[in-house]
Amino acid sequence: MAGTQADTSAGSARLTLIGAALVIGLLVTGGLVWQRHVAAMPAAVAAWQRGAVAVTPEETGAARLEVTGMTPGAAREHCATVHYTGGPGTVVRLYGANHDPADGRVRLTITTGSGPSCSAFGEAVTVYHGTVADFATTRTAYGTGVGVWRPLAGEQSHPYGFSYATDTATPADARVDFVWEARTDDVR
Repeated sequence: MAGTQADTSAGSARLTLIGAALVIGLLVTGGLVWQRHVAAMPAAVAAWQRGAVAVTPEETGAARLEVTGMTPGAAREHCATVHYTGGPGTVVRLYGANHDPADGRVRLTITTGSGPSCSAFGEAVTVYHGTVADFATTRTAYGTGVGVWRPLAGEQSHPYGFSYATDTATPADARVDFVWEARTDDVR
């Protein structure tokens, strides 16, 4: 009888170990699949999903907003932290590119925070309020960009909040790339 209890305990321990190994294996595999999925996406889409964009002087970073399947009147929020690496005297601006012409039914508000990240947003300042279509057709380049940010030398971060809602009458889809560009020759 003592041998049977020892065999049962050993069998239970093995099953517990196998179960734990399966759970860990699934978690690791899921993480790798997610990373590969994000890495395989266009950079702007991957940046939006990660909530982080990188810019350096004379370079751009982008994050793509794709609104699909939102019911009439639905609203969502998103935050992206822009990371800057470079010298002083640079100005970063936000503008739109590659938009969907049907996106006039999606209202958009963009805010910038005084803090260093989305989790420490700080005081919010509204830099744009209108539709996605208006933003994407009137804020099309650095000179018409919004959210002027003057980072200091080294590495700094700045949060941008996005609130968007569909028209209450009809469902709407929208797509726009938000582009952050850093320039050192901004004299304004």
